[in-house]
Amino acid sequence: MGSESWAEILAQAIFHTLVASLFVEALVRSWRVRVPLQRMALRLVALGYPLVLFPALVLLAPARAGEEFRETALFAGRHWEEVRVLGVGLFSWWLTAFAALGTTLFLMDLVPLAAALRRPRPSPAEPDPESAAALGDELPRVAAGLRVRPPPVVFLDREAPILFCTGVRRHTIVISRGAVRLLDREELRSALAHELAHLARHDPAASWAVMAARALMFFNPAFQVLSRAMARDAEWLADERAAEVCGDRLALASGLIKLHRATARRAPVRRTLPFATALQEPLARARSLDVEVRCRRLLDPPPRPLRWGALRVALAAASLTALLFFVV
Repeated sequence: MGSESWAEILAQAIFHTLVASLFVEALVRSWRVRVPLQRMALRLVALGYPLVLFPALVLLAPARAGEEFRETALFAGRHWEEVRVLGVGLFSWWLTAFAALGTTLFLMDLVPLAAALRRPRPSPAEPDPESAAALGDELPRVAAGLRVRPPPVVFLDREAPILFCTGVRRHTIVISRGAVRLLDREELRSALAHELAHLARHDPAASWAVMAARALMFFNPAFQVLSRAMARDAEWLADERAAEVCGDRLALASGLIKLHRATARRAPVRRTLPFATALQEPLARARSLDVEVRCRRLLDPPPRPLRWGALRVALAAASLTALLFFVV
């Protein structure tokens, strides 16, 4: 297979994922899909397309690469190579620009993750009596509500509020003294339920699987953006599950706001990084907006599931496959 054929396949993968993402997002909005699990199912169609359906098209329908098929296709990207800009075909410009954008989006998440993995793990400590009592009361309670075993707790003797879950095989909740003191009992119960909801669905393992898929599709900007949207849906799903178990949506929203405000003043981005100063404020605003959206959803009643959800997902997948078969 020549370099031109590989370029065409990469371009098709990018363009197909872009069309699939826009198609699915249009369905999410036109069908008014509010239940996070149903949103994730629809977005998984677009996320899985370049990983499963597109390779199947390339392998099982080699006639799509022929010149005759291009003449009858709905869209043939190779024809744009005839348009020259600074002596280079527009197809090559488009492929290079989108591949560079996809790589940049991937590195924006990979570099901080790699830096975090290189940091030494914090040393656990024995919780103070107040923290031990709060965790001993609330953690078994929410674990019973979610029908999971209470995971081990790594307690950090730090004033900074820290609360997250981790572990692919061995699930763990990491919490600091500052987080226990910051939240009241109802907020702490809801926050712990949120983390346990992630563990109940094996979200830490799923996040690593998604990161591996993003590494495979590092050149695909639509895939990178859609992966981030799936991560936001996972947070929303954990919010809804925690609110359902605890029965207090306002307590979870209040806890989210407290934790966000307390952790917003982090160490500044190193100025040696390119565009660090310019990106610091927009990224902080994006994080604040994400928390605001989650809190607004928690102020509303629980969303109602969409009827015929599984059938609609299957219809979306079939329609995308039929449409993109004629896009080369």
